Amino acid sequence: MDWYVGTEWEDKGRGLTKKVLAFQLSDMEKPTACSTLQFSVNKKCANLGERPSKYLASDETTAYPQQHSLEMGRAVYPVDCYVEILLQQFLPGETAACSILTKNGVRIEFEMRLDKIVKNTQVEKLDAAGMYDLALRLKESGVATFKSYPKFAFDYFARAAKLLITYKPFDKLTKRENGINGSTVEELFIQIQTNLAACLLLEKRYEHVIYHTQFVETAESPSEKSIYRRALAFYHLKEFAKAQATIERVPNYEEKREFSKLRDNIAASWKDSNTHYKEVVQRMFS
Repeated sequence: MDWYVGTEWEDKGRGLTKKVLAFQLSDMEKPTACSTLQFSVNKKCANLGERPSKYLASDETTAYPQQHSLEMGRAVYPVDCYVEILLQQFLPGETAACSILTKNGVRIEFEMRLDKIVKNTQVEKLDAAGMYDLALRLKESGVATFKSYPKFAFDYFARAAKLLITYKPFDKLTKRENGINGSTVEELFIQIQTNLAACLLLEKRYEHVIYHTQFVETAESPSEKSIYRRALAFYHLKEFAKAQATIERVPNYEEKREFSKLRDNIAASWKDSNTHYKEVVQRMFS
């Protein structure tokens, strides 16, 4: 193990570093994206500031080492998301100095030890039911982080979608053969696509919203959220006829505040667009 002890790991894209301080060999298997772990934070975290974290603390009253249990994919704070990524680079019995470089140039520094891997299933070895459970976990974490940390929510939703998409077409899945019905998996996949659409709207990536909500056109009763997000994307793309036709999928949409407001915006923008077009044509031929 001389090749390992004392080496360093870095993820420049995320601003993460890890330097091995000590190592007591107990297992040669690293944690995976769906592992359950026991780990310790050995001393006070430097430069955490007011950033929330379930695992790191910077106050003077905390006793160390602090022991924690962690199930991958459950983090709801950015710092803890990075803690999960760092722990996937540990081996059991390893102690390392870690750091997270924030977008403001502050380097959060702390020391961790991976005490034990309680559960360590390889993602690629999961069956359809296991993949569904993992995707559901990621989706729930995305929902929990969306309001405060939409970029982290988008990552959760994207990871969940990638897990499920490997099982398309979903109608081939059966409870008897795969442990879960295809209709159940498809329902979750549609929910995740709707979640992705919410994130993409915030980033004004309207064409991508249209792509992720294509199911609205063929589904018998798509959710109002999915319909609204698709209609809103069409509106921003100035495809007013498609936007209006989309919101009309909702029964009594005129009585729903969000849909009624969007309908009024569509009508006003559509009228302005037609007026502008007529003025341009008149100038061209006058």
